[in-house]
Amino acid sequence: MLAVGIPAAVLAVAMIAGPLLSAEWGWRTPLLDDLESLTELDAVRALPRTEAVLAALEGQRQLDAGLPYAAWQTLRKHIDLDGQAGQTVNLLAAEAAFEWGGWSEVRALLAERPWVSEFAGGEGALLLARAEQELGDETAAIRGYRSYLAIPNAPERGIASARLGGLLAERGDHVTAALFFEAAAAGVPEVADWLRVKQVEQLVEAGDPMATSVASRQTGGSAAARLRRLELEASGWITAAETERAIDRLDWEARVLSAEGAYAEAGQLQLDRARLLLRSMRPEVGRELLRVVAEDTRAPATIRRDAAAELGELDGLTAGEELARASAYEAGSRPGLAARSLRRTFELGDSSTPEQVLHLADLLFEESDYGGARSEYERADEVLTDPEAKASAVLGAARSLHRRGGSRNRQKALEEYRGIAEDHAGTAAAGSALFYLGDAASTRESGLAYYRRAAAIPSSPNAREALFRVGDRSLRLDDTAGAIRAWEQYVARYPRGEPTSDVAYEVGRLHETAGRAARARPMYQAAMSADPVSYYAVRAAEKLGVNSLDDVLAEPEPWVGLASEPAEAAAVLRRLDQLDELGLEEAWEAEYESALRSFERQPLARLVLAEGMRDRFRPVEGIRLGRQLLSERNGEWDERLLRVVFPFLYQEAIVAEAQRADIDPIFYAALVRQESAFQAAVKSRVGATGLGQIMPSTGRWLASAVGITDYQQSLLEIPEVNLRMGTRYIRDLLRRYNGAEDLALAGYNAGPGRADRWRRQFNYGRDTDRFREAIPFDETRHYVKIVLRNESVYRRLYGKD
Repeated sequence: MLAVGIPAAVLAVAMIAGPLLSAEWGWRTPLLDDLESLTELDAVRALPRTEAVLAALEGQRQLDAGLPYAAWQTLRKHIDLDGQAGQTVNLLAAEAAFEWGGWSEVRALLAERPWVSEFAGGEGALLLARAEQELGDETAAIRGYRSYLAIPNAPERGIASARLGGLLAERGDHVTAALFFEAAAAGVPEVADWLRVKQVEQLVEAGDPMATSVASRQTGGSAAARLRRLELEASGWITAAETERAIDRLDWEARVLSAEGAYAEAGQLQLDRARLLLRSMRPEVGRELLRVVAEDTRAPATIRRDAAAELGELDGLTAGEELARASAYEAGSRPGLAARSLRRTFELGDSSTPEQVLHLADLLFEESDYGGARSEYERADEVLTDPEAKASAVLGAARSLHRRGGSRNRQKALEEYRGIAEDHAGTAAAGSALFYLGDAASTRESGLAYYRRAAAIPSSPNAREALFRVGDRSLRLDDTAGAIRAWEQYVARYPRGEPTSDVAYEVGRLHETAGRAARARPMYQAAMSADPVSYYAVRAAEKLGVNSLDDVLAEPEPWVGLASEPAEAAAVLRRLDQLDELGLEEAWEAEYESALRSFERQPLARLVLAEGMRDRFRPVEGIRLGRQLLSERNGEWDERLLRVVFPFLYQEAIVAEAQRADIDPIFYAALVRQESAFQAAVKSRVGATGLGQIMPSTGRWLASAVGITDYQQSLLEIPEVNLRMGTRYIRDLLRRYNGAEDLALAGYNAGPGRADRWRRQFNYGRDTDRFREAIPFDETRHYVKIVLRNESVYRRLYGKD
């Protein structure tokens, strides 16, 4: 039976695999040759080859599905097969190991294999060199890249040349490194500007007099690359005692960059130029240029701050120069230095306005110089005439005294707050004074009275919180009707934001508990409208039997932008891909930051960039960009923005492992979003690692349960391994708590022992909301809410997938 069955099976494999291999597998097609000869072999000899073909087919499917670790596990059993078919399986296994970062495995698969430089265009030689580089063996990596470059018509010569150049640069062989960066520029024209920069850097390091000439012959490129290249060129002219030429060159290029809107790069070049001018025969021009850069609001705060610092090293500063420094330091979040420079402008005879005196006091308060702040607030009070500004100065003086501490200061500050409330009634400052009096009140009743008066002044920055506290204190005093009145007013006055969602949901719950379903419904709807992705919006939607995102996705706010913006962002992403593949991390960072600045007023371009970061497994950058865009859109979501802020990376792996553990993949994706934001190698301060933030000790005892016999802590950084352990752990918790997700999440975050205790202590099952609000650990309480919120969002976005 065996002798007859195997050839028949081989024929079946050939019929299925043959078209797939020939159509899509490229260098993997040697397996086809094996298929043709397998039917001529006896069953014993044909069996391992048939299994290898099937393994290769399955391994490729797993790779295509985003399961590289599973592919490697599938293929590793067949790597010892001889002939080209064996080489094919071996190289495919190395590709799989490369995908999950198994550099030692790549080395083991490809080292000492004579065919790596001859088979499949030398792809194995390039993979091996990269593995040696990642494992820190520079000598072997250099040898590997040189070996690859020796292959005629090697397809990735640019990548190999760039990585070899980087290794040689680290070794101090700058001249040879420059040659390889030059070769890489020819092979990777998309980022030739950065590779030429690397070439010039190495020539400068080598002291080559041709460095300046090479740099000056280069034109074009991105703003970030041009900045670096021009700085190198200027350095060369200075070395050649041609400082004036460097100054002129920097000035010209700074003007060009400024005209293109690259204000950060232009500002840096002008700062470099100012430094040269100060050392030249024209120090007064450099001095004036430092002042201009310091007060240039288009330049980044860091550049302005640097200009201010260098200006401060000069003698005899004028009031105008100190004012420029004050502006720069304030932009750079240095209130103490800003206050010092602003005060200096007054001392230098520059007539200060009452508003400037008040601003100086605010800066000193921000710096926690409460004594100095109180003096300046008192001085501002003497010269200000506007009622609101005058009241603000008096309030600042009282707050400064309060912050200085001590019972006497505190009592005097409270007296001053009472005076402000009476003498400046109706002003924003009076509202704040009343709020502070409410905080200091000795009883809930007196505090409530102050909060009511503070909430009645909507212009006060504390009015919103005061109105919330009116409801909260009323509820604590068993005045449910008063709480409802205050909070319904809160929802009407402040209809947007997560706090409003919280308040509206609580009012709806109070109405529902009292049997007023008709009044509860509009409050639940208000909770969803206030912030559709908040936890309380999700709870309100559950009450109404809908999804909180339904209205948002039905009528999204359109994106406004030029038709060219997506293409511009796509071009940036292509360049970033190339820089990443070449291993030029600093260039990647500079290019990305430059792109963010250039797209500052192009929200559609930044959305495409955020989507690109997500799709390239850089979720944190994407989420950060998405949050910025959401703020600019005044909290208006749409599906694209939701999928950026709530990405679903490693989707195939999460689905596979969740199904293996018999849990809901959407639920586990929601957990991963909170635990790690889909960063596979992230570690917490206590050592929790990977997508599910599994502790090494937890991973050790989970390993045997999921079939891992050679457990090492580094395995937790492999997405598939981490997911297998994490899904198994949460499955056990769900079973422990009969499917109760909130209890399982509490156990996942704080430990099942604590979750067991809270279940008993807070009568789990009687009131879902009260149980979740009663969880005593702030971190765990928020964690449970956020993951459950995430689950609702993910189900609406990805449930149909």
